[in-house]
Amino acid sequence: MNKKSTSKKAAKKGAKKAISKASTASGISLADLHFAIATNKTTIHQVIASSFADPADVAAFNHCKAEGHSDQFCFKLGDNGIGFMGDDCTTSTPMCALPVEDWIARWGNKTTARLKPVIVTANGKTVVCLMGDTMPKKANITNGAGIDLSPAAVKAIGKKPPLMIAATWSWQDDEP
Repeated sequence: MNKKSTSKKAAKKGAKKAISKASTASGISLADLHFAIATNKTTIHQVIASSFADPADVAAFNHCKAEGHSDQFCFKLGDNGIGFMGDDCTTSTPMCALPVEDWIARWGNKTTARLKPVIVTANGKTVVCLMGDTMPKKANITNGAGIDLSPAAVKAIGKKPPLMIAATWSWQDDEP
């Protein structure tokens, strides 16, 4: 066996080991990781989904505002149900929010990212949500969630808010 052939085999073995290690560290199955690499298009994110803008959140926010507090203060207690570009996330349309790094990396700015379709799977059900809001930067997310789902999105997966549930998401535009 020549040196070039041995070097290619070693590189291939090293790549397989790195993929396996990445899969274990990220919690993404090897099949999903191989699919994402093979298509060089679709990235499936395995995350924890939480809910936002549910009736209790909106009521808490509105009560806080009625007491004369600032939006900044009231967002610590609830949610106004209005997304980062002014969209109502409390309607019957499934909506979601993603960490700022995720939508900036894909779309570059909030105007382009606004209302982009996101495929979400949780509880054995899949729903297409519109990205109507943003989450904080990943480093500032305290509950470990990687996507927030509106009440309509939560209903579409057969659950009720509030919730924390294992989920996957991908940009619909990335689907083959």
